[in-house]
Amino acid sequence: MILKNLDNINLDNFPVAIFGSGPAGITTALELEKKNIKCLIIEAGGENYSEISQEFYKGKIIGDQITDLSSSRLRQFGGTSGHWGGWSKPMAKYNLELWPLKAKDLNTYSTRTSEILNINHQFRKSSLNGFFNQIEFQYSKVRFADKYKNYIKNSNNILLVLNTQLSHFVGHNNNTEYAVCISNDVIKEVRTKYFILACGGIENSRLLLWTRDKNQEFIDNDLPVGKYWMNHPWILGGAGIINKKNLKKKLGNNFLEYDGPLHFAAKKELVNKKKILSAAMYMNAKEDTKIYKEIIKDILCVAPEYGKKIANMVFKKSLKCGNIFMNLEENPNENNKIVLDKEKDKFGIPLVKLFYKKAQDSLRTAKFFLEEFGNLCRTEDLGRIAIKDNIYNLEEFKNIDVHHHMGGTRMGIEKFKSVVNKDLKVHDINNLYISGSSSFVTSGYTNPTFTIVQLAMRLAEKINERLYV
Repeated sequence: MILKNLDNINLDNFPVAIFGSGPAGITTALELEKKNIKCLIIEAGGENYSEISQEFYKGKIIGDQITDLSSSRLRQFGGTSGHWGGWSKPMAKYNLELWPLKAKDLNTYSTRTSEILNINHQFRKSSLNGFFNQIEFQYSKVRFADKYKNYIKNSNNILLVLNTQLSHFVGHNNNTEYAVCISNDVIKEVRTKYFILACGGIENSRLLLWTRDKNQEFIDNDLPVGKYWMNHPWILGGAGIINKKNLKKKLGNNFLEYDGPLHFAAKKELVNKKKILSAAMYMNAKEDTKIYKEIIKDILCVAPEYGKKIANMVFKKSLKCGNIFMNLEENPNENNKIVLDKEKDKFGIPLVKLFYKKAQDSLRTAKFFLEEFGNLCRTEDLGRIAIKDNIYNLEEFKNIDVHHHMGGTRMGIEKFKSVVNKDLKVHDINNLYISGSSSFVTSGYTNPTFTIVQLAMRLAEKINERLYV
C-alpha cells in the first residue's frame, strides 16, 4: 500500500520501520515480506521529483570540488536510483579485507541481487597478466520506484508512506523507543520493534548526528558519526587504441566480448607492488576518427614507423579506440567528514557541511595504473594509450567531480573506529540499524549499488532471525 502521509494510520502491526525508499530500503522490505514480516517504509520525498523537496538536500562543501550535494542524490520514492548510472558489479575480494564481513558473506546474496537489478548473476573476468584482469561490469536499467511501485501498492505486508520526514530517534537504556517524524506539517511518533535508517551516504550521517544532538545520552559521543566519508574520483585518464584481434588472441576463449566498453581492473598484485589503491578503467571501444588522429599524431612524433603502421591498421578498420575513464578508490580518512551546519531546513533539522579533500594516493593510483597498462599494451602489442596531463596535476585533480557517497556510519568491530557492527546494528543500541553505502568500510573501485543491495538482503535475514528467536 502507498499513502501520501501518516494521517490516521494504525502502525501497531508493523514490527519494522525503514526510513528511506532507495535500493537499500526497498530491498530490505522485499526480503522481509518474503518472510511474511510486515514493514513500514517512510520516505521524505514524494512519488516524483520535486525541486522543493531537493532543497532539503542542500549543503556546503569545504575543500575540494565534488558534484553539488542536492543534485547528486534524489529525495523521492526510489531514492537516487531514479537517476543512477546503472553500472553494477560485486566488490572485489581484496577490497573487503578491512571489512568485518568477508566476500563469502555477501556473495550468498549475489544471485538474488542480480534478479532485483535485472542483470546476469555471473560476472566474468580474464587474466591479462600478473597485474590486470579484463573484467565485466553489467548495466542495470532498473529504477526502483518504477519496478516496484505496483508491487508495493498491492502488497499486504509493505506500507509505503510518502512526504514524511524523519527528524530524529528517541531512546534510552540502549533501546530506540520511537522515531520523531513530520508528516503533513504535524509531528508524529513512530513506535516499533526495529528501526532501519536507509537514507543514503550523506543523510544517514546527518540524521544520526541530529539524533545525538537531541538525545546525547542515547548516541555515544565516541562513535565516529560522519567520519571516514569516501567517494570515487572518476576521471578522464586519456585515450587509447586497442587491437581487439590481438587481445582476443592473447586471452583465447577467455576473451570477454560483449556490447559495450572494454573494462580492465588492477589485480591485488599491482596494488601491493606499487602500494596504490584499487582502480578500474573502461574504454569506449568505438571508431572515433578524432581520437584516432590525436593519438596517431602523438605516436608519429616519437615513433614514426609505428605511427605509420597504426595509421594503416586504422584505415583497414582492424583497431578500436576511445577515451579512457577511471574509477578510483579512496583511502578512508577521518578528516573527510560530515558535520551539522548552523543553517537548518524548514523542519528545523540542520543542513550538512562536508569537509572533503581528495588524496594524492588516488592520483598516484591513476598514474601507476595507466603507465603499467600502457607498458602492457606496448610489450604485448595490444595497442597504445595516451595519458592526459591532468593525471600528473594535483590541482586539476581537485576539481574533478565525484558522485558516489560512501562512509560516515562505517561498520567495524571497534566503537571508536566504526558506528555499526557487521550486522549493521548501531553499537550498543539494541534495535537501530543503518543500511546503505554509509556503512562501507572502504570504497573499492566498483559502483556501490550492487553491494548496497547485498547488504540490505543480509540485514533482512538478521532482522528475521531476531524476530523469531
